[in-house]
Amino acid sequence: AHRPNRALQDLSYAIDDLPMHFIRKNEVQKAVTIFEDNLGSSERILTSPVPLFYSRHLARFLATWIFLLPFGLYDAFSASWNHLAMIPAMTVVAVMLFGIEEIGTQLEEPFTVLPMQSFCDKIYNWCMEIMSWAPGDNGRALKPVKPEYAFFADAGTSSPASSPSYYVPPPAMEYAAPPAPAPSMELYAAPPAPQEQQQQQQAPPAPASTNGGMDMSFESFLKNQGQGY
Repeated sequence: AHRPNRALQDLSYAIDDLPMHFIRKNEVQKAVTIFEDNLGSSERILTSPVPLFYSRHLARFLATWIFLLPFGLYDAFSASWNHLAMIPAMTVVAVMLFGIEEIGTQLEEPFTVLPMQSFCDKIYNWCMEIMSWAPGDNGRALKPVKPEYAFFADAGTSSPASSPSYYVPPPAMEYAAPPAPAPSMELYAAPPAPQEQQQQQQAPPAPASTNGGMDMSFESFLKNQGQGY
């Protein structure tokens, strides 16, 4: 796995979990994006060195020039015995030029010669030191902590009650559901018995007749009342 990308991903997840406003989170994420762009640039430097043919051609040309240089300096050192002074002079010139060529080769891939592990260890120590800081370590008076920053203020303390200047959120309220009402028998009325239903459905009794229960026509009824024809 690509360790730098995995570290950036974990860092992004940690930023999302921070209890802060989303605008500030976006600003922090922008800084992480810039850091990732710089990482990509560094990787391009590491994986795209100067072409190998350039380095080889420079080394061959320099070696040929150093090999032929004594013939050009032979007369210049004629004053010394048997031209022995030319040997230390050629040694100094060769060391200087080959040293410059080696420095150029190393600069093609600086990450192979730089103490990267010590850099990472130093950054880790700085981060751990920042995390160990507590309010008031620098001797300045403490200011009331805002509610949105209470998470960071309480992170370094053992108990929130020991630091009254910090914001202590109220305890969460527990919601208890009301008990379910017991079933009441009064709300439920049993249906009437079949016999009672039949009695309710029966028609009321007819009124008793005035002639002793005998059928009478309309004319007879008028005669009995004295209003006959």
